[in-house]
Parts: sequence; structure tokens; C-alpha cells
Amino acid sequence: MENNKMPQKTKGRILIVEDEKEYRDILAEKLQAEGFEVLMAENGQLALNLMKNADADLILLDMLMPQMDGATFFYHLRNTLKKDIPVIVLTNFTEMPYPQGVAGFIVKANESLDEVVSKVKKNLPVKL
Repeated sequence: MENNKMPQKTKGRILIVEDEKEYRDILAEKLQAEGFEVLMAENGQLALNLMKNADADLILLDMLMPQMDGATFFYHLRNTLKKDIPVIVLTNFTEMPYPQGVAGFIVKANESLDEVVSKVKKNLPVKL
């Protein structure tokens, strides 16, 4: 007998831009378990290429990455692609200058996965 279930609607699509594979994978697994669709990129350049053809409801963005850092990606997201997607910065540094206009910050070493999910849910745009 065929399974005719309708695909389950996700809570939203999250792009994780993070060069640390283990952290990226753990975040993705947690967000998927919470019902989110997850896209991943290991640097800003790959994320920018991905965003040219896809969309996300929220972006979790590391700042220090090879090839293209988070600040450069954020600039191109807003000014080249003209996308106003909420961005939450992932960092281990509290003394860095961060791009103006980000939705929030997550200090990777200080926040649990449940706290990350809570911040994602809080900053997701409301869909009508």
C-alpha cells in the first residue's frame, strides 16, 4: 500500500553559514528535529551563491570564515542581493565590530542548542 501522506510543512527555512563542520552539523540536526528545513554553507561565498537561487527565512551567520567572512556576506546580502532576511551572528568573540542591522547574537560557547532554537523562533518573520 502506498503512503499518500502529504509532506509535513516546516516551521521555516534556516541557512547556517559556519565553517566549523561539527558545530554546523549539530545545529542543523537540532533545527531539523525542531521542524525546520536547513540549508548549510561553510563560508560566505558559498552562502552568497546559494542565496542567489534560494531563499531562507533566517540566517545563522559565523563572522570568521575563509574565502568570505560573515561581514562581507552580510554586506552583499543586503546591498547586492537586496534581501532583508533576519541574520543572527554566531560568534565566540564579544569584542568585535558586528554589522549594523543584525537581529541578534549567539555566543557559541555560552548558549545551549535549546537557546539557539529559542532565538531562531523569536526572530523568524511572521508568515501570513
